[in-house]
Amino acid sequence: MRLARQKKRVQRSLGFPVILFTIGDNIFAIGASAVNEIQSLQGMESLGSSPRQFGKVRHTLTREGRRYWVVDGNIHFGMMPTRSTRVLLLGSHPIAVKVDGIVRMTEIPRVHPLPQAFHGEERSWYLGLALIDGLVVPVVNPETFLSHYDMSSLEQSFPVPAEAQRVGA
Repeated sequence: MRLARQKKRVQRSLGFPVILFTIGDNIFAIGASAVNEIQSLQGMESLGSSPRQFGKVRHTLTREGRRYWVVDGNIHFGMMPTRSTRVLLLGSHPIAVKVDGIVRMTEIPRVHPLPQAFHGEERSWYLGLALIDGLVVPVVNPETFLSHYDMSSLEQSFPVPAEAQRVGA
């Protein structure tokens, strides 16, 4: 009996932990390790420039002295506007992704390769597909929300004020 229980624990830990989130009627998954925090939209500040100038980034968010560029998930994925309620604060870069809601955290056994029907930008947006409770869910590639060039352009256009740098340090 003990061996069977230990084997089950090992099998469960072989999964890939993901956070399921929604944008509109669509469900997406993102690796749990890519997300530092999930927060409300409270404290977002508008960039105040024309929307086309910076595309999918129209707000910033400051948490614990760190500024995040808020990527609108609707614009990133080419979807109609919806009512966002949360942001996913990513850990690897100062990026927050605006989403409609969080479904839950779960584990997926594997990420399946994208079919050939996915082409163009879509191929970079996703790491692959996962089967979760009978649904096919795209697994988001967190590295594609903003390029290094985009972040550099934003930093140059909206430098952190000297007072804020001292407070955050």
